[in-house]
Amino acid sequence: MRDNHRAHSQRVYNDALKTAMTDRVMLPDRVLTQDSCTPDASPALSALYDSYSWAAHSLKARAWLQAAFVFNFLLMSFDYLVSPSLLMPTLIIRGLIVSTILLGLYLLWGRQRASWVQGATLVMVSATIMIGSGALGALGGVSLFERYLTGALFTVATAILFFPIEFRWTVAGVIAAIILHAGMVITGPIPDPLLALSTSCFYSGAIIAFATTRKAALRSQWKGFKSKIRELRDQEALASLNAELQVIANLDPLTGIQNRRSTQEDIDRIWSDTTHAKPAIAFLMLDIDNFKQLNDTFGHAAGDECIKGVANKISLALRDGDIVSRYGGEEFLVVLTGTTASEASAVAERIRKSVESFRLNTSGDAAARQVTISIGLALWEGDETPEMLIKRADEALYDAKRSGKNQTVVAAPPQDNGTHTDRVHGSTARDVA
Repeated sequence: MRDNHRAHSQRVYNDALKTAMTDRVMLPDRVLTQDSCTPDASPALSALYDSYSWAAHSLKARAWLQAAFVFNFLLMSFDYLVSPSLLMPTLIIRGLIVSTILLGLYLLWGRQRASWVQGATLVMVSATIMIGSGALGALGGVSLFERYLTGALFTVATAILFFPIEFRWTVAGVIAAIILHAGMVITGPIPDPLLALSTSCFYSGAIIAFATTRKAALRSQWKGFKSKIRELRDQEALASLNAELQVIANLDPLTGIQNRRSTQEDIDRIWSDTTHAKPAIAFLMLDIDNFKQLNDTFGHAAGDECIKGVANKISLALRDGDIVSRYGGEEFLVVLTGTTASEASAVAERIRKSVESFRLNTSGDAAARQVTISIGLALWEGDETPEMLIKRADEALYDAKRSGKNQTVVAAPPQDNGTHTDRVHGSTARDVA
């Protein structure tokens, strides 16, 4: 039963914190910084805080009720020892009535109830403890009567500190205990009622002090709740900022595609993932043709526009799951997974044609300039490492450059020692520089 209550209260606690953290309409940030003592901003906020308070502190109330239930049975033996004539009354009052009420209240606190129901439980505790102890004390004589009433009053005082209820209900419980204590002192078997009443006032002051402590605890709990929400929101904002910074750190600032470092991390993950079949991996090394000439002639601004345009064309030509990065300068790396030799060649050719359709507007030109790229394609073979595969793709790229540019060349398998490469397709350019 306790485990069920603990699990349920934990769910309510987590839900309340999640709602409070995310709902900035119900709980604006300005409320978190205000020095308010109670959640009086709105009914919705008050209800949310009641759920949080119950989930965070209901275990304390149940622990008190459980302890009071056990202690009540122990007092039955004490009643009999101090006055054997109390055996039957204590069996009825403590064994039947008080125990039943305490058990019922313990079960009631197993789930969150309306605030007035939870508040009324303290009044019920006050009345049960005071009336039960007073009745047994009266039957046991003057000495027992005073001791039992004093003990009952301090028992109620401890309950005040453990029950997570609104302060107005705490006040109601205190008033009930004081009135019952004073009433029984006046009407009970005490020879000097005035002296007993003054004593009652003294003990009443003590229980009022307990109530004041409870009020301070309620303020502290509300401030602690706001502090926790501020901390959670700060953590969420920090996590979001870190995620944005991570995205920025993984992207090339000019083109918006991945940079070399983040792509290397992806490659390392692919190589360490046993679910990836290595023979289905291909690397494409791409380089913009005649880029140095363009950059020297039209300036770095035109060069940057060229790189951005090519990166966009490459990205549009790729399949879902393919990786493209700016590898350095005007060079790009594409990583294909789950591919075959024919599929990789088709992707390379689609990229080449996509870039070939790109036109770069440069100042001073009567017409936009055509941009082309050369591609080196290497398929994973044997026990190659990523570095070895990149090296073969790079060598195939240079073969494509030497063979006339604007074409794709497939790297020879490593066992062929690079003695030949296969040209997939492309247009032969005049300038082979």
